[in-house]
Amino acid sequence: MRKHQGFSLLEVVAAAALIGVVMTFMAPSIKGAYGKVKDSKLRNDLTAVGQAVQVYHMEHQAYPDSLSKLFEDKYINTDEFKDAKGADMTYDSSTGEVSGEKYDGGSLKFNGYKLVEVSGS
Repeated sequence: MRKHQGFSLLEVVAAAALIGVVMTFMAPSIKGAYGKVKDSKLRNDLTAVGQAVQVYHMEHQAYPDSLSKLFEDKYINTDEFKDAKGADMTYDSSTGEVSGEKYDGGSLKFNGYKLVEVSGS
C-alpha cells in the first residue's frame, strides 16, 4: 500500500479560513500604522525643508522663490516635496512657511521655528 503525502483539501480550507480571520482583525491596525508612518515622514520632511528654507534665508536675506530652488542650490538633497497624501507641499515665499496635509485629515506647517499642527475642518 502506498502512503500519500501532502495536505488534504480540508486542511487547506481550514488554513485559508484561519488566515482570513486573522487578517480581518489585523486590517484596521495595519491601516492605522500606515497612516502614522506617513504622518511621521511628513513631520520629518517638513522640518528638513523648513530648516533648509531658513538657512537659505539667512544666507540670501530673502526666501527662495520656490522649493525647487533649495534643491538646485544644494540646500536639500531631494526635488520631491510631497505631503502624507501624495500632494505637493504648500510653500509661501513671502513668509517661508511650508505646510502639508496629514494622512487622515488636518495639516502640519513649519513656520520657521517649529512644527505646528493645524486642525482639519
